[in-house]
Amino acid sequence: MGILMRGRDLQAMVKENGLAWTKHHIQEAIDNKQITPEDFSLKDMYRGMVEGGGEMLDNWERELRRGGSITEAIDAVDTGSMANITGQIFYNAILDAMSLENFIGDSLVSTFQSNLQDEEKVPGIGIVADEFEGNVTEGEPYPNVGLSENFITIPAAEKKGGIIGVTKEAIIADRTGLLIERMRTLGSALGIRKEKSIIDVAIGAVNPYSYKGEARLTYGDGVTAGQALGFINEATPALVNYTDLQEIAEVYYAILEQDTNEPLSHSPTTMICTRELSWTASAVLSDVQVRIGQVVARATPTVGSDITSIGSNRIPSDFQVDIVTNEYVTQRILLANGGPGGITAADRAAANLHWWIGNPKMAFVWKEIWPLTVIEEPTNAKVSFEQDIVLRFKASYKGVAGVKNPRFMIRSDGTT
Repeated sequence: MGILMRGRDLQAMVKENGLAWTKHHIQEAIDNKQITPEDFSLKDMYRGMVEGGGEMLDNWERELRRGGSITEAIDAVDTGSMANITGQIFYNAILDAMSLENFIGDSLVSTFQSNLQDEEKVPGIGIVADEFEGNVTEGEPYPNVGLSENFITIPAAEKKGGIIGVTKEAIIADRTGLLIERMRTLGSALGIRKEKSIIDVAIGAVNPYSYKGEARLTYGDGVTAGQALGFINEATPALVNYTDLQEIAEVYYAILEQDTNEPLSHSPTTMICTRELSWTASAVLSDVQVRIGQVVARATPTVGSDITSIGSNRIPSDFQVDIVTNEYVTQRILLANGGPGGITAADRAAANLHWWIGNPKMAFVWKEIWPLTVIEEPTNAKVSFEQDIVLRFKASYKGVAGVKNPRFMIRSDGTT
């Protein structure tokens, strides 16, 4: 694949097959891990893909060696093909950094595309099973069903991003690796920002939940002011053994659907906890043997005796969950201490008592106006002249985390 990375060969591909085909070919090679962003040379690409690029590079290098001035091109230099392919290379570097293995945010939300950048009202579905109890007789009309008057509000989207320029010095010195590292740093920062914002919503550190125009806490006891959700999704058991899961399950399955008043239609899939608590959680979820002591009282008092029941893992199949955790969970819990979300965690020991269980993709959403996008700037004579910037790239995303239906998550502060 080495020949693919040479500027002159890339330019030949563009001329023969078109820019779109070339970019697709490069993307396939990157996806298949045949090449990496570091396998490209900006200097070689400038020499091979920009008309007159070789002559300009030679002139830049010659003048710099002399310590003289660099002669500017009278006309704007067309870097179109190179900028397009460089943008694609940088996009992959940024995306890799945004998708670090230890990020959990995307696994906690369902993403939906939206054109509404401000607050968005999402209506409830008001179809109730009991509406279909009666028989539709021959010739009679079917009942009308549809959207309910209940609605939730998803917050306004937030735009995050930054710009990185490619200078003449970077091209002359062929600092491709350094530029890609800067792109990865930008991608990591964008990924961390998104990760924090999703975790904050999932744990209830912030409360964007709004039902029928009324702001409410994501988690509550159903009674306290501001927590009158009409259901309880907050509990207190510490995670020690399967009986604590059983207590949470009783809370979860006691909740009814928002619009239909039917039992929840989706079982729990996920447990969120700190790294430290994940050791206990993993043991509880994977126990292969459980011993339970019992006192058996029979009709004849003299026959009473103690027995030990030994069985396999007692967690039912519809309550098998995956553990998701990283250090950001702990840090966001600590930062939320004493805040409006009702979290109390003055230190790591207190943070490690908290755990959440449910179906987060049913509870939380990521409203996406646009995903990660990398755009190359058209040739800018002013920026090029004043700052020796040959290419500039802007990386950004616009979206926001929101609460769709908090019934599908239970939070425990682990205090009992």
